Amino acid sequence: MAILTLGLATAGSSGAHPDHGGGREDFPGEGVADGSYKQHDGDEGHLPAVSRNVTLVGKAAVTNPSGAGNTGRVADVTAFGDYAYLTAFREPTCENTGVHVMDISDPAHPTEVTSAFIPTSDGSYAGEGIQVEHIDDSPFFHGDLLIHQNETCPGETPPGANSGGISLWDVTDPRSPKPLAMHVGDFTNTAGGLDPAPNQTHSMRMWTNVFDKKTYVALVDDEEATDVDILDITDPRNPVLVNDGLDLGAVFGVDQAAPTNLTSVFSHDMMITKVGRRYVMNMNYWDGGYVMLDVTDPRPGKVSLIAESDYAALDEERSARGHEISPEGNAHQSELSPNRKFLIGTDEDFSPFRIVAKIDSGPHAGTEYTATPATDSKQIGEGTTISGAVTFVGDACAPLPAGTGTALVERGTCTFQAKLDAIIAAGYTAGIVFQNHRDDCLSQVSMAAAGPIPFVFANRFAGLRLLGVPGVTEATACTMTTPATGGESTTVKSVFDGWGYVRLFATDVPTKPGKAGSIRQIDTYAVSESQDPAYAGGFGDLSVHEVAMDPENNNTAYLSYYAAGLRVVKYGKNGIQEVGAFIDEGGNNFWGVEVWKDETGEQYVLASDRDHGLYVFHIDC
Repeated sequence: MAILTLGLATAGSSGAHPDHGGGREDFPGEGVADGSYKQHDGDEGHLPAVSRNVTLVGKAAVTNPSGAGNTGRVADVTAFGDYAYLTAFREPTCENTGVHVMDISDPAHPTEVTSAFIPTSDGSYAGEGIQVEHIDDSPFFHGDLLIHQNETCPGETPPGANSGGISLWDVTDPRSPKPLAMHVGDFTNTAGGLDPAPNQTHSMRMWTNVFDKKTYVALVDDEEATDVDILDITDPRNPVLVNDGLDLGAVFGVDQAAPTNLTSVFSHDMMITKVGRRYVMNMNYWDGGYVMLDVTDPRPGKVSLIAESDYAALDEERSARGHEISPEGNAHQSELSPNRKFLIGTDEDFSPFRIVAKIDSGPHAGTEYTATPATDSKQIGEGTTISGAVTFVGDACAPLPAGTGTALVERGTCTFQAKLDAIIAAGYTAGIVFQNHRDDCLSQVSMAAAGPIPFVFANRFAGLRLLGVPGVTEATACTMTTPATGGESTTVKSVFDGWGYVRLFATDVPTKPGKAGSIRQIDTYAVSESQDPAYAGGFGDLSVHEVAMDPENNNTAYLSYYAAGLRVVKYGKNGIQEVGAFIDEGGNNFWGVEVWKDETGEQYVLASDRDHGLYVFHIDC
């Protein structure tokens, strides 16, 4: 029997990228979770080993000088010449992060050049997005340019100017990297002034325009999440911001009204490809879908929309299994095929369960909202729900009178843990914290709090509706005063909706600037276990992460699928199909995937294992 569930609220966040944290703290130590995705341990907790049409050529672990081990240490991968570069993430501790340099001149025996490690500034880490390009058209720089992004370690106060943005390095001699510019990006704030440090950057992509002979880089801005910042880095020692107003929702209307759960619309990642006389940016805009832009002239008012995708009313992979539910969204990363006729996009989803939250009484009865569970509280799962009337208890920063049922708490003044402890001590069996009075009151937060009861976060609009405030809207919620009393009934439960998977699109990209094109979904693909509730826990994260198109074949692509390993697919006008797979003995946890050729022209696929380092593969199909 099909289960019809449309317009459900998701557990994602609208104010932060779900894969690297849950928003900013109001004060140091408030308890905003950083997000942590650790792999299996030992012989349990992963899928069985497999090697089908894929040969493991070589692998090498990275060195973590902090002594904390490699679990979660490695993030993205890129390669140039005889060297691969792996970003060092914030796990297991946010120490000695930066970029590992690997000599891959002998693919069977890759080795780390430990003396060449590229450090981030103290309190910062590198994650998604690293790239090396040879620059020879600039009058300011000739050589190999490496760029990585910078984000701030959880709980850290950014140290002056040494945080955020991107950092540029000269790696013409990969064994002796030299800094060119550190922490450059968008310094503007919402008040119109300048901050001492640029906004945190989640990802970036650079390209050299053969028409104007300039080199640019597009940034994913963590703090102005809907914006795409573009810098002119022709002089890599003195980057210049040339576009700080590329909000694809506001400028091109790429968001969609239905299904109603697709509300987390922000920039996440991008690629730039020369197509004829134009440069095409395929932007992954989370719940806004996959977008293609003409960035031949990247200045404000000059960028144009080529085409953009919309999500269907029903999730295709769930529908194929008799479960009717709205799609999760989560357009994470994509690449165009070599002939520009296809695009593969990866919808990342770290939670196979969707939190369904609904108001059951009062003026807003029947409306849904997003509820994000605290990291270490009792999770909303099978047999665990929040139901019944809520009782508003203020900020819960002092001992509370005895109570029962669900406490409704306003954010602020004290830590999330203190709030949870207070409502437990008073006798409540569940808690909902809602966003306080602030400009970004519609954003979500992932709370770091531990306790034996369900404890979730909702934005201010949801909180005021739970209080029964009549007439409140998203437009008025941030400025509306919190009433002293109130409380309606609510139900918060979960439903299995699978892990993140892959979409195949047919694309038409005209070669002349200014001409619109099209994008049309052909098919979807998912690792079978990722859509099976039996694998919802205990097998690692079974979401897809990234795709790399084979540059020599218009029908082959490679997928990094976290704990589901490396996957090889064939694609075309008739759909997408898996033809190869690799999971190592003991499991894998792949983040990045990249196609690389050695000096003889032999092609390999590189993958970064979060808990180990670099894997080098040869594809046999």
